[in-house]
Parts: sequence; C-alpha cells; structure tokens
Amino acid sequence: METISTPPSEDKHVNPGLSIADYGFFVLMALVVALVVWVGVMSFEEGMKTEDSKRNGEEWVAWLTQASVKRFEPGFEPAECAAGLHATEAPIPTATTELVLEESAGGEVGEQAPKAEIPKPAAPIPNSWGGCVAKIMERPEFKKMVNPFTGEAPQLVEKCDPADHLLHGSIAIEKSVATPVGSAVPTTVSPLIASDAIDTKLQLKLSVCDKGAYPIRVSDFEF
Repeated sequence: METISTPPSEDKHVNPGLSIADYGFFVLMALVVALVVWVGVMSFEEGMKTEDSKRNGEEWVAWLTQASVKRFEPGFEPAECAAGLHATEAPIPTATTELVLEESAGGEVGEQAPKAEIPKPAAPIPNSWGGCVAKIMERPEFKKMVNPFTGEAPQLVEKCDPADHLLHGSIAIEKSVATPVGSAVPTTVSPLIASDAIDTKLQLKLSVCDKGAYPIRVSDFEF
C-alpha cells in the first residue's frame, strides 16, 4: 500500500506586525484623549471662575441685607446709604436791585441800589443708589474684590447681556416694584440705576454674569 504524503501548506499565517495605519490610529486616539482632557480642564477652570463670581455676588447680598435693617436708624454709616434725607447745597446769595425812592432837589427819582437776596433753605432730598455704591466701594472688603475673568474689580452693570461677552464676571442688581392693584402682573423688574432713590425699602435681585455673559441669579433680598 502506498502512502500518500500531503504537501506542506502554502497558506501559513504570517504576522506582518503593525502597519502605518495602525500607528496613525494610535496617534489619533492619543490626540483625542489629550483634547478631551484639555476641554475638561478648561471647563473646570471656567466653572471655578463662575463660582468665584457668585461668591462676589453673595458678599454684596450679605452686606446689603445686613444694612437693610440698620440703615433706617439714626446715625447709620455710611450716611450715603441711609434711608433718610439729606440737605442739598445752599444756594449762593444773589444781588437784586431795589428802587431807592429818594428825590433829588429837582424832584427826580433816585437810582436803583443793589440789595442782597436772602437765600431760601434747600429742600432735603433722598439718598441715591449711586452715592451709596460709591461709599460701599471704599470699604476694604469690596476694594479687594476681584473679577476672576478679568483680574480687575467687578463692575456693577444694569443687566447681563450675552451679546456683550466683556460683561463676564460683572454684577447686575435689579429692583422689583409693585404695580397698581388689578394690573396683569404684580410687579415690574427694572435695573437699579445710580439716580434711583433709596429712602424706602427696596426689593432687589442680584445676578452675576457667567463666561457667556448669561445671568446667574444669586439671591432675591431686601435693602
């Protein structure tokens, strides 16, 4: 009986090793991982800046809330933030003319002589928000306050506006005013501006502007 021998297989598997495409894939994956890590770090840093901005806003809320009770008491300091009235500057006396009725020998009326006008006392006016803010900014705890996005002092703005990215880290304070009975809405909200009087209780809302200048509400409080 003849033995049939099987010829060796010519399809033996040979490992060619890693190709250029494999190395390219590994490099791409490394770049993706590095990008994800970088985005995560940046997001974390931006989140911390937003939290620091909120802490600035919380410090404003704390001071204004504490002052809301005491500022109606006599002798409150700073006086510019008190709820009372203060006198305006007295007007400078002006000279008026008065007819001196002296007849000369010829029967003619004499010349007009000047007479000083007595100034009337100025009517007191309420303190304004602008004057109060100026004094608050002079306090040590507010002098050292820093906007984490800019490294400078945070600015008080009328509102956060995403159209203006330079507002990031700013502080916006708005006031709520009750509308007349029967109105469609119970209150209206508007920016608290420098000329607003602060002689009465104010219902305020404070927000901070995030990285995109979108408002983040911190608190509603009374001042």
